[in-house]
Amino acid sequence: MAADQWPLALKADCPSAHPSAEPTATTSSFHTTHALELGQALSALRLAGPPAPGFYRLAFGQGRVLLTLCIGPRATSLAQLALQAGRIILDAVQAWTANELHLLQALAGHGTTLTWAGADRHGSGMPTLDPRLWKPHPGGALVFDPTWTLRSSRRASLRRFEKPGRCTLIGAGISGALIARALALRGWQVTVLEQAHTPAAGASGLPAGLVSASGNSPADPLYSLTRSAYHLARQTLQTMLVKGQDWEEGGAMLAFAPGSRNGKSSTEDTAASEETASPEDANTRSAWRPEALWLKPKAWIRACLATPGVTLRCEAAVENLRYTGSHWKALDANGQELASSELLVLCNAMDAARLLNQPDDAPADPLSPAARRALAQLHPMYGSVSSGPAADLLSRPTLPVHGQGHFLPAVPGAEGLQWLAGAGFEPLDSASDAHCHQANLARVAQLVPGLAGPLQAQLKAGQLSLWRGQRCVSHDRLPLVGPANAGGENGLWMCLAMGARGLTFAALCAELLAGRLMGEPLPLPKRLARLLDAQRLQKRSIQKTE
Repeated sequence: MAADQWPLALKADCPSAHPSAEPTATTSSFHTTHALELGQALSALRLAGPPAPGFYRLAFGQGRVLLTLCIGPRATSLAQLALQAGRIILDAVQAWTANELHLLQALAGHGTTLTWAGADRHGSGMPTLDPRLWKPHPGGALVFDPTWTLRSSRRASLRRFEKPGRCTLIGAGISGALIARALALRGWQVTVLEQAHTPAAGASGLPAGLVSASGNSPADPLYSLTRSAYHLARQTLQTMLVKGQDWEEGGAMLAFAPGSRNGKSSTEDTAASEETASPEDANTRSAWRPEALWLKPKAWIRACLATPGVTLRCEAAVENLRYTGSHWKALDANGQELASSELLVLCNAMDAARLLNQPDDAPADPLSPAARRALAQLHPMYGSVSSGPAADLLSRPTLPVHGQGHFLPAVPGAEGLQWLAGAGFEPLDSASDAHCHQANLARVAQLVPGLAGPLQAQLKAGQLSLWRGQRCVSHDRLPLVGPANAGGENGLWMCLAMGARGLTFAALCAELLAGRLMGEPLPLPKRLARLLDAQRLQKRSIQKTE
């Protein structure tokens, strides 16, 4: 690792473990209890060589201790952090520049302490700090104590909620389940309301799906987003599900359809697969992408909803929402209260817009203009997944294949190994089951040409099953995550529009929402977190007028 590529690490104890804990920025210290877990987590990042620059969120102690690892140039990482540190520990391996110190001080608040790891602060390479800002502290440390009022960005109001409380979460799909778990681990009491008789009744109910990093190159924001999302999902799955039964890693082969340019077809939307990426060498037929895995979303959802602190209520259809000024009340069709809490999180896809159409006599619009515009632009897209017996497919690949659609060669189930192929991305749900099967098999014929005949034979023999579902898609095909009002003061938050990458984005969006709520270091650089912000339409309009 180059001298200017030393990683920054940020550790935060979740409130459920230590109610008074403050986020801490460090470069060289981590609790020895988690040393083995840390080593395993860092090894996991080296799937195909050194980890790429970026932010990585690592969890320890059953998710109650979080470590945000920032790999890349020190100044670049510091500029992309959003936090108020309680303690900073600096190393003295390389001298700190004036610009780096300025960026570091922007993360401090009144009372932040600063110490040095493994060296005297007056030794070689030690930074020179402004004595007007940093005052001596017992034990050789310094404390950040400027005599003037700090900017609002440094105030404790960065934390939306000072302590965990009660939360009502609407929607028990993959997004709602992971957010419920993330909040419960932080000490929240979460009530999940699901209108169906079972969780995962919507788009999250597919038998199995692919999680993968996607995008055209490391310079593509989608690549950075999905790479971080993949590593976070993988780490979560390792601690919650049975490998080989509920999920499996090993990467995937990226295949390119005949006539496509850089892996993209001119006639079919590239969002048709769970993940779509472009090759490093467009002249090759396929390429191994290590950051890919398959999983069974229902198993993941069940495990998340079993987290202590989470209460699931099925057949609890929410007809109306009422805000009292301090609490949100979820009411059924008869006006009976289903739940009441100071925090309400909407994870109910297309139904969110209906619930947020408040009556004219409402005391205030709970949505900002930007959020209302984003909700108005939500639209459904439909897809399907075909599946059949895999045992007699002797020529099936050993790894998943994706490109225009995806093919999972062998997923264990109640009826033995099954293959799955999908997934489609259509604006209408008018196609027949037979048409959906043929469309899915046509994708497989492009991805794995040798399977075209055997799969058609299974279709004729009536051996195939079909799953169909609706996806909620935003104006730019990225999730909407954050408060429904620009300031977040009314306690109404959302995580919607997971689109074709719901399985990949779910864990990342859950950490992003929980981190913003509790004032923790974010799992993403600020520039990437803004791409998922529920208020991003407003921010873009402001930027255009400036």
